[in-house]
Amino acid sequence: MSGLGIETAAFLKAFFSGMTVYGIYVCIRIFRKIVPHNGVVVSIEDFIYWLFTGFYLFLKIFDASQGTIRWYFVAGTAMGVLFLSAVLSKTGKMCRKIHRKRQGKGGKGVD
Repeated sequence: MSGLGIETAAFLKAFFSGMTVYGIYVCIRIFRKIVPHNGVVVSIEDFIYWLFTGFYLFLKIFDASQGTIRWYFVAGTAMGVLFLSAVLSKTGKMCRKIHRKRQGKGGKGVD
């Protein structure tokens, strides 16, 4: 594979790694809304998340570019996070809009 092909593959790995890392954090946020947490537990969860994220991204960087941090890996990770954030934001807005329509004008459910 040519140099550009290797860099493109590394960028795509970084893009999906960013999506994975952000997706896991979204799941943690949803879990926190379902099960109330105090500040200490939130801090412990965040510490474990960032510890996992650091190891995960280190392994992905090592796999993609033999351990050297390249600009396209950092850009790909950031773009993956932003892409998934935008997709989930649009999805959430559509779900809220559908929910409001189902409830009707008076706040009562539509039969």
